[in-house]
Amino acid sequence: MMETSALLNAVDRSLIEFRKNSAIREAEVFASANRLNVYRLGYASNIPSNGLEESKSEESFGMSVRVLFSDGRLGFGKTDGEVSLKGALEAFEKAKRSAVPDPDFKSFPSPAGKPKLKNYADKQLVDLDEAVAVDMAYSALNGAFSELRSQKMESSVNLTGEVSFLVERMAVANSNGISETDESTIAVSRMTAILEGSQDVSGMWFDSSTSLTHFNPFHAGTVSVQKAFSLLNGTRVESGPVDAVIGPVAFADILYSRLALSLDAVEINASPFCGMLDKPVASEKFSIADNALLEGAIGSKRVTDEGLPTGITPLIEKGKLVNFLSNDYYAKKFLPDRRFSGRNGFRFGDGDGRNYDSEPGVYASNLVVEPGSFGEEELVSEIRNGIYVGRIWYTYPVNGLSSPDFTSTIRGDSFIIRNGKIAEPLVPNTLRINDSFLRVLQNIVAVGKKPMPALAWGEPSVVLTPSVAVKGLRVERIAKGLY
Repeated sequence: MMETSALLNAVDRSLIEFRKNSAIREAEVFASANRLNVYRLGYASNIPSNGLEESKSEESFGMSVRVLFSDGRLGFGKTDGEVSLKGALEAFEKAKRSAVPDPDFKSFPSPAGKPKLKNYADKQLVDLDEAVAVDMAYSALNGAFSELRSQKMESSVNLTGEVSFLVERMAVANSNGISETDESTIAVSRMTAILEGSQDVSGMWFDSSTSLTHFNPFHAGTVSVQKAFSLLNGTRVESGPVDAVIGPVAFADILYSRLALSLDAVEINASPFCGMLDKPVASEKFSIADNALLEGAIGSKRVTDEGLPTGITPLIEKGKLVNFLSNDYYAKKFLPDRRFSGRNGFRFGDGDGRNYDSEPGVYASNLVVEPGSFGEEELVSEIRNGIYVGRIWYTYPVNGLSSPDFTSTIRGDSFIIRNGKIAEPLVPNTLRINDSFLRVLQNIVAVGKKPMPALAWGEPSVVLTPSVAVKGLRVERIAKGLY
């Protein structure tokens, strides 16, 4: 895997060459090298299983250039599998052919201070030993097996999941003085335990870390089985508004789907927050910020993929919308409002890290919900009678991206709340949420004090949130004649 020093040398040398070209007004050169190791897990008690069914790794590297030509046209080009002056020149030719006028483009970024995050890549993950990685994968399975043995269940069990390790390296330089590198390490374990039979329930859990030392896939396996067993002998509820505690995993899923707080979404009217800056959008008990400096969180980054220092961006403060996320392009486009900062310009690929093959988009790093003062039992007591929503899936916007309306199915890890206590479980997939995201935010009456990181498939950012208590969540019974 290419070192960051080699990536930086390549982008700096290429930039020197571009400065000689009178047809170029400004240029930016970006290079990345990523390594992804994935260990897919599968065990079924009724058929022969290896447990670790597939292990694979892939490395990707290349470079891209963005060029502002003297005639005002802007172009982008990339080269796969080449990090050198030759690769940059090939990318330049593609940028020249694709260049188009963009009157909204002002300039590439200029240096904006020193990065605050230092030494957050883990050497053990960078130099990952294959035997250690395999042990980690089996650790997730062993955690599940350990819990199954304690429950005295050996049949009608299906375990699926994966353990993955990502190392991402990048370098970027531009003609305005930017010259930066970054290196990130990410370890993630996901496990789903399915208890097959007449009730057919499942539990899911995960673990993530930026270091091997703090990575605990065994815990993910154990908790997935515990959550599956907790759903046995469930009951159903009818349609109608219901007070609810929404757990961290479920609330994070809603935020992933509907918290469209980026300027690129606002520009095309693809956000329910259009026209709501400086207005109340949520309960005064709710605050959320983007924090790329959070130690140990896998969304943290030292610099953006445009070479700017990352930081903390308050988004909603005590219910009031105070800012949007932006890259450098949109921050300059939406001047003179100087709240917008280019500290969220990233080039995230499809699950394989920061990637040279695209221009910088606008992405969150770690979305952090400010903790409240309620413990989990206190939240349940606050609701008194209602439901606890632990896990949802198929969370989608309805009535268009600019509408706050959404739907989601309650998947599992959910329970009846009766007389201020957790009672029997809800039968999975028998209840759907049909509500307005803004109404949910505005009806938050209490926020938990223990945030946890929650991940979603295909999402590059991380949500760290406690549970929240919501009044009048609108739910509907699913397929009453079948369940």
